Amino acid sequence: MNITGHSQEKPPIDAPITSSGEDDLGRAPVAHDFAESIRDLDASQGLVVGILGPWGHGKSSFINLMREQFETEPTLTVVDFNPWMFSGSNQLVNFFFTEIGAELNVRNKSRFGMTADWLTQYAGILKPVSQFIPLPGAAAVGEVAAAALGGLSVTTNADRSAKKVREEITKELTSLTQPIVVVIDDIDRLTTIEIREIFKLVRLTASFPNIIYVLAFDRERVEQALTEDGIPGRAYLEKIVQLSFDVPHAPEKLLRSQVVEELDRILTPVANATLDDSRWSDVYWEVIDPLVSNMRDVTRYAISARSTIKSLGDEVDLVDLLALEALRVFRPELFQQLSKLRCELTNTRDIMGRKDERAQIAIAALLAMFPDDEEVIRALFNRVFPVALQYIENNHYGPDWLSTWRTAHRMAHTDFLSLYFDRVAPDELVAFRNSEQAFELLSDGAALRVYLTGLDPEDLEAVIEGLTSYESKFATDMIVPASITLLNLIDAIPEKKQRGFFDIGRRDITVGRVILRLLRRVEDEAEREALVSQILDGIETYSSQLDFIHSVGYREGAGLKLVSEEFATQVHADFVAHLRATPPSEPSREWDAWRIYDAVQTETGEVPLKPSDDPVLLRAVLHSLRSTARSQSMGSREVRSEDRLAWELLVQVFGSESAVEEVVGRVRSALGDDEALQLADKYLSGWRPESL
Repeated sequence: MNITGHSQEKPPIDAPITSSGEDDLGRAPVAHDFAESIRDLDASQGLVVGILGPWGHGKSSFINLMREQFETEPTLTVVDFNPWMFSGSNQLVNFFFTEIGAELNVRNKSRFGMTADWLTQYAGILKPVSQFIPLPGAAAVGEVAAAALGGLSVTTNADRSAKKVREEITKELTSLTQPIVVVIDDIDRLTTIEIREIFKLVRLTASFPNIIYVLAFDRERVEQALTEDGIPGRAYLEKIVQLSFDVPHAPEKLLRSQVVEELDRILTPVANATLDDSRWSDVYWEVIDPLVSNMRDVTRYAISARSTIKSLGDEVDLVDLLALEALRVFRPELFQQLSKLRCELTNTRDIMGRKDERAQIAIAALLAMFPDDEEVIRALFNRVFPVALQYIENNHYGPDWLSTWRTAHRMAHTDFLSLYFDRVAPDELVAFRNSEQAFELLSDGAALRVYLTGLDPEDLEAVIEGLTSYESKFATDMIVPASITLLNLIDAIPEKKQRGFFDIGRRDITVGRVILRLLRRVEDEAEREALVSQILDGIETYSSQLDFIHSVGYREGAGLKLVSEEFATQVHADFVAHLRATPPSEPSREWDAWRIYDAVQTETGEVPLKPSDDPVLLRAVLHSLRSTARSQSMGSREVRSEDRLAWELLVQVFGSESAVEEVVGRVRSALGDDEALQLADKYLSGWRPESL
């Protein structure tokens, strides 16, 4: 399915919902009912309520839904206290009462003014008290608090004792017609020490009348923090929290729908992105779904993946991208290990080749390192990195798969895996991207030529070579325009002077591989011959014409017999006749000038060239017979090279060495000196190369 859209889509935000209108999980009725049940409880001696659930299960959202019920008549005042803003017992106690007092003043000064004032005074007195409030195993909280308060000599500005201030606070709170709700959220995100401080504070003040504490936390995390000296934290927690509600897990079906919805949102701005539906279902169920457990996971995934998908969504296969992003977000340690195994994940091997033992050990070590995620890893190999399966199963993926993966932008090809991990395209991938653009233009010869000639000439051969990866997508309407355009560009491809010892690549061979694959799309011989005739009519140089004739015909060691022998013979004869009658219109473009005149000589038995011919053409003949011999010593990486001329062929096409000498002098006089002429001078002086 194609993904298109605009760039104005807002990103997902990892924040709790604030109203029933945002309640995709359908929890609002449950939250309202629970809040209503709290109203019905006796809060005359204070009340502590726990909203429990693991991190990311929506505790904050559930509390916000409870607020809606608290806001109905008769309205309850809800005050939020954020413990993250303070540290240490003294500061926490001080600001707890100061903040609540200030908030009550803001809410309704006429209603809560006196209570707020007393709370503020109480904060100044009570700062040291939390030091006396113990954890599990201590005496009753009332006795300890009273003892601590009784020992204080500090008084308020009104010269009242702390006990008196507490009595005034109690009096004011008792007179309220409706209780005050104090919400303390995200307790489980605090450090162990901070969690203890919060519960000491709540225990100290839990008996204030008409104060309902709503505490949100992960039970397991808090119980662990409160456990001390062998006394379980649960026992201590049960003394404080009188009523609790466990926020339920989101239904799996709903979670999945939310994943899809969020992915649709983040994919909307990505232009030209395509999702392979045939692979997506398997990758989602086997790799992504096992990693998502709650709504916060969904949002984290969407937020974290958004920037990556925005930058690479139209560069890398989306299914692979979404799978790797899930691992990056939810299994970062596993993700880091995968980034170190690029070769093991992408290197193919010939069917007769031996398995890479080092790679096999590395893959086995990865599975051993993450036993809990073994199923996810195996699914990842199966759906994203099939090469890795050969190290744990009896599978085989040969080099022929590489073009398939590359054209599909799959991470199973090392170029796209490196692009994902490094965010920098390797040179090979840059060339391949240009090949993709060229492929889109194969049916429009003029546009293809404009695009290719606009590239750096040094990249042209690699870009044309990359077109072979699209063989399965070649269409018959591409054959004539693409073939003519590519054959007319051979002379524009720079000859590589530095090739490896075993590098047999040539620019005409690179072009020929693409054209022959195009022609093979047509099975009927007569139809192919008609296409060959159309192509020949559009080729601008004799060199490319002859190269094309040889490649489709019956030339020994080169012809692929894509046309009948009779047709091949005829077009060759027509070529010779035309060359004899009409010299090259642009001789400087004749990249294989010697060969075209050798064809004339072979056909007629006559010397085809004279020293009096166009100096530009004569120079082109000299350059076409120049080559570089390479050698490499055993055990050495150094490649030695030496420039040579095919001297016998040069003499043959001009008839004699004296004619060659005259040609060299005429070209030098008309066009100036160059390396080919200097090399010819060496041969004329009697020099001949030794074997390298």
